[in-house]
Amino acid sequence: MKSLMWTRYVAPMLVIALFMPLVGVVPAYGAAYSFTGGATDSILYIPNDHTPIGFRFRADAGIPASASFYLKVRFTTGTSPNPSTNRGMTWNATTGMWVPDLGGPNWNEYPVIASDSSGLISEQWVFAKFADESKSGQYYVMISMQDVATGNVYNSSTLPRLTVLNMATGGAWVHNGTTIASNLGNKRVECTMESSSSAIYSLAKTETDAIDSDSDGVVDNEDYGPVGKAGDFRLAVPISMPFDALLSRTTTYAASQIISVADTDIALTASDQVAPSAPSALTVTPGVYSNQLEWGTATDSGGSGLSGYRVYRWTASGSASYTLPRAVVATVAADVTSYSDTGLTAGTEYFYEVRAVDTATNVGPRSVMRSGVPTVTPPVAPEVDRTFGEDRYATAIAISQSTFAPSSVTTAVVATGKNFPDALSAAGLAGVYDSPILLVRDSVTASLTAELDRLGVTDVVLIGSDKAVSADTENALKVKYAVSRVFGSDRYATSAAVAEKISALTGGVSHAFFARGDNFADALAVSPFAYGRMEPVLLVRTDSVPASTSAAIATLGINNGLIAGSEAAVSAATMSALDGLMSGTPVRQGGVNRYETARMIADYGVGEGWGTYGYVGLATGLNFPDALGGSAATALRGGVLMLTAPTSLSAPVASAITANKASISLVEIYGSTAAVSQGVRDAVESLLN
Repeated sequence: MKSLMWTRYVAPMLVIALFMPLVGVVPAYGAAYSFTGGATDSILYIPNDHTPIGFRFRADAGIPASASFYLKVRFTTGTSPNPSTNRGMTWNATTGMWVPDLGGPNWNEYPVIASDSSGLISEQWVFAKFADESKSGQYYVMISMQDVATGNVYNSSTLPRLTVLNMATGGAWVHNGTTIASNLGNKRVECTMESSSSAIYSLAKTETDAIDSDSDGVVDNEDYGPVGKAGDFRLAVPISMPFDALLSRTTTYAASQIISVADTDIALTASDQVAPSAPSALTVTPGVYSNQLEWGTATDSGGSGLSGYRVYRWTASGSASYTLPRAVVATVAADVTSYSDTGLTAGTEYFYEVRAVDTATNVGPRSVMRSGVPTVTPPVAPEVDRTFGEDRYATAIAISQSTFAPSSVTTAVVATGKNFPDALSAAGLAGVYDSPILLVRDSVTASLTAELDRLGVTDVVLIGSDKAVSADTENALKVKYAVSRVFGSDRYATSAAVAEKISALTGGVSHAFFARGDNFADALAVSPFAYGRMEPVLLVRTDSVPASTSAAIATLGINNGLIAGSEAAVSAATMSALDGLMSGTPVRQGGVNRYETARMIADYGVGEGWGTYGYVGLATGLNFPDALGGSAATALRGGVLMLTAPTSLSAPVASAITANKASISLVEIYGSTAAVSQGVRDAVESLLN
């Protein structure tokens, strides 16, 4: 058995769900309206590379009085919101996160503002950024708000049109080349056309602006100009067009400026305002957990002299609608033209660029890859391991012991090991509590209480009524622990009750997983993702949606979800009924059998950023306990769960391992050889070797 403590897997923020456009759609939980107002600053240009802009907006009519709203900034290609083309992120100062426009599922992640008693929102600042470097051109700025109480959405009537600059070819950045007076910190900075001072090229705020401008997880650590950052600013302008830079509306910082070289960052008012050249012929050679970078020397003709190079790195992950920001991973001296990037993740695709910086803080264009091919670090030799006990109850304990450190769990989730219906709903709630899923029989065993004590448990949550976990078992546990129970009148009502508990503990859920309640395999396949995302698994009948499930969708405001299983498991009519209950369009992942369905769900989850093939949990598809207990371990390792026939490796699992061999570090088999045979393990090892 394997004994390792793994850190909790956190899926990337940029997960894009498939949602229907809001245009022409009236959500089940509210409606869409227009309010009078919007952006009050006439922004003409913004960059496409995650550089934030700050601007002001207001609401003059059309929204309820004394109400709270989630607020998002949308950059739309048309005058109506469309999740397939929107490219915006909004800064939430309360959570310290940039929130992507997912089309509706994540409203509660946005900043909250309030209208006054007259139904007005006075002029105030909002920070946003365009976050897709593959896009540029004409977009509209739309302010959208969702009423926290009613779910009604209000879109601004004022829609300024702007140009998103392709910074590689048509834009440049400017920043302060001299120290700005501290009394100008956190003030408005703008670039205006010389021919018309009322037309704003771009708009921002000086430091400290209380935002994470470079998306490195630290607020206001950016230092654009001379060391010290008092009053620093950085914003984007189109190349070859004259502008003035103004601070605090009227104070001219720099006049009659023209930046002629794209993809540079110029220090305005510095004695040297000429950027270095781009480093040439960047090459990246993969090593063991590392990449070795080499590049050609840049030149500097501005007079201040080259000070060094900045090495930027990013990964290929992200989404179809967003690119990830480039992060500075190293700064090296002017006489150094190489860098060894170590401590990397095996099998991950990394991208790089290098930029030269001069003493005046001008930054040159990005380096050009000699080959232009992204690099992939070589994988480590993958392992195959088995975690098991003498029966299903002991296997659940063994999985817990190999995953959770002593004294690391306060509240444990316990379900029956005798039958599956109520237990299938346990994963999401266990994820909320960072708990293993432990199984109990007709009586409480010493091995169960020993594991609860090792974990440091004080509270136990039972899943299901006393028909699933008996009153005698509950009373026996109450001798040592505070015991509560989450249940309903049947398996469907129990899944709804668990969903309500998850929502209450997390502050709300908008996405759920749906699976048939009369079989276990499809629900097991989504359990790791339900655990990791702390979202419910709601059970349905093959040909209908139970009333308790319908009520949970409406009450909790669930507006999208993943249906596990083919039409033989969850019929087209049931999917249509679910679609009608939610504002978004549910996604189905279902194959010809349970093994193919599990593979399809794994692939979909990896594509959404919910997990990776770095870790693969493997359990029998003919019984539920081992996979259920393994869902917590799989989630905490950031992996995927596959199901196989007990005595032969199922074809979908074999093809998944073959296709993802370069990424796999560990395949963990849950259960003894009676559950998953040695022959299955041998087949897995053969595919990996």
